[in-house]
Amino acid sequence: MEYSENYLREYLPKEDPPFEFVPSDVLDEVIALERASRFETAIPEYVTLFSRATRWTYAIFSEMGLRQFALDRFLFDRWSNEFWLHGGLLVGSVDRASFGLFDAESEAPGLGIILDVPNWPGPPFLIVDYVRFPRLNNAVFPVAIRQSDSDLHLGHPANATGTCWAQCKDSALWGMITAGHVVKSNRPGRIVPMAMGNSGALVRCYFQPVDAAFVQTDPPDLSLTELPVLSFPSVGMPVEVECQSRSVSRTIVEVANNCGVLHTRAIGILVYLDNPLNAGDSGALVRVHTGEAVGIYTGALQVPGAPSGQRGLAQNFEQAVFALNVTPYL
Repeated sequence: MEYSENYLREYLPKEDPPFEFVPSDVLDEVIALERASRFETAIPEYVTLFSRATRWTYAIFSEMGLRQFALDRFLFDRWSNEFWLHGGLLVGSVDRASFGLFDAESEAPGLGIILDVPNWPGPPFLIVDYVRFPRLNNAVFPVAIRQSDSDLHLGHPANATGTCWAQCKDSALWGMITAGHVVKSNRPGRIVPMAMGNSGALVRCYFQPVDAAFVQTDPPDLSLTELPVLSFPSVGMPVEVECQSRSVSRTIVEVANNCGVLHTRAIGILVYLDNPLNAGDSGALVRVHTGEAVGIYTGALQVPGAPSGQRGLAQNFEQAVFALNVTPYL
């Protein structure tokens, strides 16, 4: 997907949402991130832009959860009628909706709410409604259905990437975090081959739906620092993906709602990047420029017939460490 700051700036509301409707935890984290950014030597001007994007993202998710929105249901052709009859619009079930930029080339220019479906009788991408938020300055955003498939990158830990060190909160066992799909098992004790020729033992894996695993290894023989975590990633945030050979720059273009569902293993929370990486990069740590972890890279979101519409996929990091019951370290 082609992302630019100008694209986000064009479709993001020019003013902040009323702060009283932004969750207080979000406001606190944005302020902390802005303060940390002031100590960097070369902070681009997008800090203000993605701070505003963060406030809008989670104000919208919060209002959706409170059902403080109105639907226009402006489109009544065959596809949308079938969609409505089958109860497809899950805006009320906020855990299934995501918010972010559409791909301007293969979908439609814009910023809105996205509902991914694996297959349906309609087109690959269709705006089926517009949703208005009365308490958020009457802001209006499109609601779109997107047909998509997940292409998980890799299926063997010896060829995948470790996210970071971790220590179990209960047993104090040491090990590493990686993407859950690469271990191909949820059974504790399963032998997991490692890239250096040694092996570890699976302690916990919650794939599906939480794509994260904790693999026991020998304790680290170096001094480690606890890895800070960003709770509220949002569209527009630049990130670094720590692949095996190098760090790769990407931008968050869409996030799934984590309001009220983050501390659960029942629903996987995703972060979407502007472009995927390569096979073998599953498990790579995704971090913002101030160092906080936001995700575990897992693969690509494939949009049928629209290569330009591909995104990278990452498991929300805070949900992963909650599910695995570990403390992360670098």
